[in-house]
Amino acid sequence: MQKTKSLWIWFLGIILLFCLILGFSQTKAVTSTVEISVTAQVGVLPPPPLPPGVGVPPPPAEVIFKGMAYPNAFLTILKNGGVAATFKAEPSGLFEKKLTGIWEGTHTFGIRAEDTEGRESVTQSFTVTLIRGTITTISRIFIPPTIELFPPEVGKGETLNIFGQVFPESQVDIFISPGEIVKKTIASPQGKWSFKLDTAVLEEGEYKVQAKALFGEGEQSPFSQTLSFSVITKCKGADLNFDGKVNIIDFSISLYFWGQTKPANTCADINFDGIVNIVDFSIMMYQWTG
Repeated sequence: MQKTKSLWIWFLGIILLFCLILGFSQTKAVTSTVEISVTAQVGVLPPPPLPPGVGVPPPPAEVIFKGMAYPNAFLTILKNGGVAATFKAEPSGLFEKKLTGIWEGTHTFGIRAEDTEGRESVTQSFTVTLIRGTITTISRIFIPPTIELFPPEVGKGETLNIFGQVFPESQVDIFISPGEIVKKTIASPQGKWSFKLDTAVLEEGEYKVQAKALFGEGEQSPFSQTLSFSVITKCKGADLNFDGKVNIIDFSISLYFWGQTKPANTCADINFDGIVNIVDFSIMMYQWTG
């Protein structure tokens, strides 16, 4: 009986010892997990692996834009259709601008300029693929000239003024169509350019004009905007051929359209009453110079 009791006491002691050891091991494991979580947050250990398909964001890239515009031009840089930066060109017309913090990948950039008179240039676009941690330089940008016309409707033989701004002392080539007419002028040191077009050589009708610039050893800009103008007949009394005199030539033109209503040559109807008749002849005689 005493031996059996001793065996039970020994058996219970072993069970108690086993429970104490097991409890100690579980407490140590929980303490270890808390320490790992805290140290991971303070950066002692690397972060846990990201889920499949999720990458670590790469460091950004930089892009530098360099080129030629107009003195003190207001420039706008676009990135994927949105405004990324605005700045002013130097008084010399040169410019340089850096964009930072751009993620790698393919981006479309655009750049345009506004001259000192508020005229805007055409937007130039560039599509580039950026690599993380690198600097991409887009250089030799030549902003196209700005262009304006006055008046947009001009009488045949009158002067059409074409003007704008460009990089200083550039050559400006002016293209007029139809007719494939090319005129040239040189910009001032301030970048202003102008040309007076004699429309006497043009037929009546609609025309389009655009310009491009050349500078130095082959530097060439894209084309400017395309603008339109009209050459119309502005009658000058009885001077039907616009030679500054009223003589037998004008009388011959009047006879050709005699009796016509709404003649093709509207100037033959000198008093604009809808018919070429004796009233127009009387006005011609009054203005006769011989």
